[in-house]
Amino acid sequence: MPETLKKGAVFCIATLLSGCASIQLNNLFSDYATSQKPVRAAINAGNVKSAQSMLEQPTAGNTNYQLAMLEQGRLAFLTEDTKQSQWWFNQSYRALENERAKAKVRLGKGVEKFNTLVTNDNAISYQPPAYEQSMMHSYQALNYVFQHDLEGALVEVRRANFVQEQALKQYEDELFEASESAGIDASYINNTAATLNSRVGDVKNGFQNAYTFYLSGLLYEAAGELNDAYIDYKRAIEIYPENEYLQRDILRLGSVLGMQTDLEAFEKQFSVKASEVLSAKPTANEGQLVVIYEQGLVDAKIEKSVRLPIFTSNNDMRFYSVSIPSYSARSQSLAPLTLSVQETADSNTAKANGLVVNTQPIVNVQALVAKQLQDSMPSMLSRQVLRLVAKEQVRRKLSKEAGDVGNILAGIYSMASERADTRSWLTLPADVQILRANVAAGAHSIAFNNVNIAATEVKIVPGKITLMLVTKAGQFSTVRTVTL
Repeated sequence: MPETLKKGAVFCIATLLSGCASIQLNNLFSDYATSQKPVRAAINAGNVKSAQSMLEQPTAGNTNYQLAMLEQGRLAFLTEDTKQSQWWFNQSYRALENERAKAKVRLGKGVEKFNTLVTNDNAISYQPPAYEQSMMHSYQALNYVFQHDLEGALVEVRRANFVQEQALKQYEDELFEASESAGIDASYINNTAATLNSRVGDVKNGFQNAYTFYLSGLLYEAAGELNDAYIDYKRAIEIYPENEYLQRDILRLGSVLGMQTDLEAFEKQFSVKASEVLSAKPTANEGQLVVIYEQGLVDAKIEKSVRLPIFTSNNDMRFYSVSIPSYSARSQSLAPLTLSVQETADSNTAKANGLVVNTQPIVNVQALVAKQLQDSMPSMLSRQVLRLVAKEQVRRKLSKEAGDVGNILAGIYSMASERADTRSWLTLPADVQILRANVAAGAHSIAFNNVNIAATEVKIVPGKITLMLVTKAGQFSTVRTVTL
């Protein structure tokens, strides 16, 4: 369909809708996931600078404003431009705070909600879901860490934790409200979201992830705030109990803090005992190497057509075809990272000290985003029902006032504007994994055995935590280290 015809239909519809403020056309007919394919391809080809040049520039008033800032901040982070990444994430946080302030008085949301009734969800200003907000604060914390500002990093992890706590409080009420207002049988909602089940797996909700709590605990531990570190490690283990490094951290800190009741419960749950963990604690001439491994790029949403049962004014049930976002049934294959640690005697020789370790998953971001979409399905379908009713009313009005021409225009507009909202933060990794190991103090060469990443040098400081961040997506890779 020609673009001018689409916009002509939009203009006619908007003109006839009394009381309607201007409908934003910038993203009305767009498919965000498709538009970002060149960006993701450039990253996977190892050319992040090229990907940056393709990104949409954040513009206040554009419905993708928040999302564009997150993408900019993430790509600046990947290029190790810490200051620029920090600036973008600060801008995003300030915009979020402004939105929260407006939400308290419901300023400006009425127009957006009305617009979505005659357009689609792309007319709504993108508000990052809780998992994206917490990931943003996690990256901002790392920005501070790489500037050796631990206090600034702790502020960010507190913000990340607050986001997740607030989301947990709101979750049940919003889910109930959405399913009630939709007017759709709950079983039908479940059936519509069923295709996401294979992607979700055992993820409990779409707004909490163990990685942000683990990072928080790690930074608290580095700052000597062991009680706070223990609390966040416990939060992480509730979400991802399978991670053995996390299990050992819980037992180690629980023993140091004298959490005997907790230890007894955890020892029944874990395969390792507190005594084993304590016997393997670092010696006076050892430090700890903590590796965070980011792998791949999170999958993009796809547009899927479903048929919704709607009751007419005559109480007849009819099925209408609508577009909703979804994910393909097949996800990426994710693997652990294998590291070999070699003690470097000097710049020309190195000897292996026998340490070979593997990372373990701490969050499957792909599963998290699928769960978030699944959780939002009731409210999404609710808007679809209201939208179908509103568009039918517009069609009748145009048919009455403009005859067959109006009816045709309404039909064209309805088809053209039936687009799923495929927006999400697409430069996030597919998953995040961790490892923690005691390493002798001194200079070491770290080799990555199962991926194409060049060996890197790292200095281990006695009694300190050395953090290594490894990012791999296609042909792109980067390794950054810092002593906490």
